[in-house]
Amino acid sequence: GSRRFAQREPANLDVREGDDHPSLAERITPMQKIKYQRTVRSRLWGSGMPARVCHWIVPAALLASVCSLGVASTFAHGAQGESSRRVGFSTTTGKYSISFNPGDGAILAKPKGMTAGLAIRELGGVKKSDLLYSVGALHQVGSTYVLSGRASWTSFTLRLSIYPAIPGLIRLRLVLVPVKDAPLGTGASPDVKLFKATSLVEYAAAAPVAGNAVYLGDARLHTTALYYANYDALAPFFDRTRSGASQANFVYPGAGAAGSLVGSGNGTFGYEPPSGSLDNLPRKKPTTVVDSYLYLLPRMPTGETDMAGTYLRMLSSIYEQTSRPYVPPADWTTIARTAAGDLGDPANLATLNGHQYLRSYVSDTRVAPELITQAGVLAGLEAFEAKQHVSYPLAATLDANLSTFYDSTYHTVTNHVGHDPQARDESWYYVDCLISLLQLSQLGDSTARQLLLNSVDGAISLAHANNYEFPQNFQYGVWAAKDAPVQPDVAGGYAWLMLGIDDLTGNNRYLDEAKASIAHVAGKGFGLAYELHMTAYAAAAAQRLYRMTGAAAYHGYAVLALANLFHAARLWDCSYRLCRKGAGYHTFMGLDPLPTGDYVAMLEQYEAWLALRDYAQYDQGEPAYLTGLVNDFLHYTPLTMQYALPPQLPSGVAATTPGLYDFVKRNDLTWQIPLEDLREGDLTSGTIGQEIYGAGGPFVFAAFT
Repeated sequence: GSRRFAQREPANLDVREGDDHPSLAERITPMQKIKYQRTVRSRLWGSGMPARVCHWIVPAALLASVCSLGVASTFAHGAQGESSRRVGFSTTTGKYSISFNPGDGAILAKPKGMTAGLAIRELGGVKKSDLLYSVGALHQVGSTYVLSGRASWTSFTLRLSIYPAIPGLIRLRLVLVPVKDAPLGTGASPDVKLFKATSLVEYAAAAPVAGNAVYLGDARLHTTALYYANYDALAPFFDRTRSGASQANFVYPGAGAAGSLVGSGNGTFGYEPPSGSLDNLPRKKPTTVVDSYLYLLPRMPTGETDMAGTYLRMLSSIYEQTSRPYVPPADWTTIARTAAGDLGDPANLATLNGHQYLRSYVSDTRVAPELITQAGVLAGLEAFEAKQHVSYPLAATLDANLSTFYDSTYHTVTNHVGHDPQARDESWYYVDCLISLLQLSQLGDSTARQLLLNSVDGAISLAHANNYEFPQNFQYGVWAAKDAPVQPDVAGGYAWLMLGIDDLTGNNRYLDEAKASIAHVAGKGFGLAYELHMTAYAAAAAQRLYRMTGAAAYHGYAVLALANLFHAARLWDCSYRLCRKGAGYHTFMGLDPLPTGDYVAMLEQYEAWLALRDYAQYDQGEPAYLTGLVNDFLHYTPLTMQYALPPQLPSGVAATTPGLYDFVKRNDLTWQIPLEDLREGDLTSGTIGQEIYGAGGPFVFAAFT
C-alpha cells in the first residue's frame, strides 16, 4: 500500500535578470571597487607603467573581472548580510509569470499581461521577518530556483519549484538555520498577499486539524487558487518546536477555538507556523519550516459543480506529488474476536425492564440505552458472524432488545426506550439508526427488517415536514422544526436509506423519495457536510442514481459530496511527537467527524468507509482525480483505524481518565473498544472516552477486508 510519487522531470528554464535591475557596473559595491583598485594599481605601478594609464586601466580591469564571472544569478554577502549585487529571476508556469527581485522582498505571481497578482513572502508579517529581502545567492537546478541568504537571526534556503507537466503549480520549501529568536513582532501572517487586487473569495476554509488546504478565487485576477501545506514534511519542525497542527492560527466557523494553520484574511492567505514555534527552533540546525503547494488556474468556477470538480482536480494533482505512508496491516479478525468479549463484559451492559443493553461509553454511569449503539454494533457483529460462520451471545442479546425502541405512538423507532411525549432527536441520529436497521435487513435479520418497514413512514414524515432540509433537532410526532438549523448532508443519508428500502421492497415510492431528497444537497457548496459519514452516503446515493438514470445533475451532487468529504480528510500522516514515525501511530485519511471536529472518530470513519465502498461500485469510467482519492480512502481506513483501539497505541498516548462528560469516569485501555477521539501527536487521545456506540467498526473491517 505504500506509494511514492517522484517529482516530474523538470524543464530547462532560463534564469534571467529583471529589466528593472541595475547595470552590471552599478552592482559593483564600493568595498569591492576599493579592494580591487588597490590590488591592480600596486601591480601596475610596480611595473613602471605611467600613472595616467593606470588610472584608465583600473576601472576597465575591474569591470572586465566582474564580467568574466558571467551574469549568472548568484552573488556574495557583504559583512552585514547585504548582497553585493541585486539579481532576480523570471519564468512562467501556465498563464502566470513568476518573478523575483530582492528589492521587492517577494516572489510575484501574476497572470500574464496583468500588473495585479500575488506576492509570496517568506516569512509573512513584518518587514524584518521577510527573508526575501536578505537573499544572498540564487541558482537554478532544473525547474527549481534556490534562493539563499542570511538575515540578522537566521540563514535560510528557499526552494521554489514549478511543474512543467502541471501548469500553474508551484512548490515552496523554506529551510532555516537560526542563530537567535525570530523578529516577528506581533507574529507571522499568511505567506501570500494580493496586490492590486481586492476581490478574494474563500470557497472552502481549512477544516480543524485535518484541513491543510484553503480554496479561493479572485475575480480581478480571474484566478482560482488552492494553497496546500505539506504537513508530512513539517513533522521534524513540529517535533523540534513542540508544536503541531492542532495549534490553530485560523479559527474555523462554528468550531470554537479549533481551526487550522492554513487560512485567509485581510487580502492574504496561506500558511502560518504555530505561534511562538520559530523561537523554539534549535540553533544552528537546519529545519524545514515551510513546505507548501500553490496551484493557480486562470479561470473562475462557473457554478457549484464546477467549483467542486475543480477543487478535486487541483487537490488530486497536489496529492499525487506527495508520498504515502506505510501503515502496517491490522489483524482485524483477532481484534474482532477480542472485541466481542470485551463488549460483553458486565461493566459494559446495563439492564432496564428485564432487557440488557450496551452502554454508549465505557464506564457510562447512565442507564439510558440508545438504538444507535445497539443497532450499529449488531450490524457489524452480524456481518462478522456471517463471514466467520460463528455466533456470539452478544448478538442474540442485542437482537432481542431492538424491538424495545419502537414507539407505537410515533409509528417509528426512536433512539431511546419507552414513550416520551416530548421526545426529540437529531436528524442524523435518527437516519443513522434506520441505516443500521437497513444493514441488518440486508444481512437477513427479520427483526430489523420489520422494524425498518414499520418506521419508514416516520422518516418520510420528517422529510416531508421539512422539505428534505433535515433539522438539527426535531420533536417526534411533530416532525416539522421551523427555523431550526439544518444538517444538510442528511438529505444524502436519507436518499441512500430510501434506495436500500427500494431494493428490499421493489416499491418505487422509495426510489422517488431518494430522488427528491438528493436534490437538496444542491446549493450547499462547501457547507454541505454536517456529519461526514452522511456526506459519504450522499456521494454513494447520488452516484448510484447517476448510473441508474444518466442524469448529469446526480453526478454533480456526487462530486460535491466528495469535495466536502476530502476537504475534511487528513491527506497527511501524523509522524511527530506522540505519533513519531517508527514509534507511534498513524492518522492518514482520518476524517473529522464533523467539519467543526478536530479528531478522528471510529463511527463516522467506518460508516464513511462503507458508503464509499458503495460509491465505488458505481464509479467505473470516472476520472482518476476522483477514483484515486476514493481508492486510497478505502485502502487506508482499515489500516489507520486500528489506532483508535487503545491496545494498538503506544503507552502514554491515550488518557485513562476522560474529562468531557461527567458520566464517563474512566477508560479501560486494555479493551478493544475504540476511543472516540484519536488525535494528532501534540494532544492526548481518548479525552472524550471510549465509544461503545462506534464499536461496530472492528467487526465491519473484519467482515469486509
